[in-house]
Amino acid sequence: MKNKKFIVITSINHPTIAVEEFSKWSGWTTIVVGDRKSPTNGNWENIKYLSLEDQKDLFPEFCSFLPENTYIRKMVGYLYAFKNGAEAIFESDDDNIPYANACEQVELDLTSSRERGQIISSGSGWANIYKEFGALDCWPRGYPLQYIQESTEEERPLNSIAFPWGVMQYLADEDPDVDAIYRMTHSSPVYFARDRLFRLKENTFCPFNSQATLWLPEAFPLMFLPIGKSDRVTDILRGYMSLACLWKSGRTLAYSSPVVYQKRNFHNLFKDFEQELDLYKHGDEWSKLLMKLPYQKPNDAFISALDLMVEKGFLPKLNLEAFRHFVSWIK
Repeated sequence: MKNKKFIVITSINHPTIAVEEFSKWSGWTTIVVGDRKSPTNGNWENIKYLSLEDQKDLFPEFCSFLPENTYIRKMVGYLYAFKNGAEAIFESDDDNIPYANACEQVELDLTSSRERGQIISSGSGWANIYKEFGALDCWPRGYPLQYIQESTEEERPLNSIAFPWGVMQYLADEDPDVDAIYRMTHSSPVYFARDRLFRLKENTFCPFNSQATLWLPEAFPLMFLPIGKSDRVTDILRGYMSLACLWKSGRTLAYSSPVVYQKRNFHNLFKDFEQELDLYKHGDEWSKLLMKLPYQKPNDAFISALDLMVEKGFLPKLNLEAFRHFVSWIK
């Protein structure tokens, strides 16, 4: 395959405006991962569509770990990218529409220094990145509720040092990634500041999701979505785990101004709330647990993170075997 840069999306819809716009990115291959609810026909021009049958044919062993009609099937798209020599992966959702200059901005970030961006740290161990982009009364999904009203000021020593980024999270305008509590109590669209870039200092957590996220090859092992959690939890839990693993391997996470805006698909907000309960109850606990990981390569660090989560009863043991299958496809 000529293109070595991939966009990975999962969808149960006919090609959406977002999917069609992503498929126009020059030099990128757009992969859409289907599921049991996906339409059997559709115009997938310029898109690599992976039906359930395609997924099972290409990756039968790994697919045996994945239930149908779950977000974690998105991982099959990652495997397809790995198998075809991916040099960068941008993942998104089918309701996140890229701005006209999105591809140009992502390409610029791929070729620019990974040590750009203001360093963010916090004495509480948590920083609400949305505030840094001007959304003062807003917080990302997975941000512990007990810290929302904290007035602790961010610490930014002049000589502060942060690792180069290995993953970049772009924010999403209009209907950003927030939890159900926020959505049930707020209705106005949110727009973030432009031309801002931040990196997290080691041991300062902030959630990141799978909506508009750029992954470099050294972070590919950290893309594994934990099996056994709800669709509203799995990518955020992966974010906690991946962030800890990035730090333990000398890298960090960057946050950038939006390259997409979300026209959100219909959701039952109370069902979203019920699916998110693990985040409200355990988010802070998980972060403190993951701080105990030893310093090691990303692959080994993620295995350690899975071991820890399995040992404490937060994840089923099958994640360990599934992860070994997952990383075996990384070239």
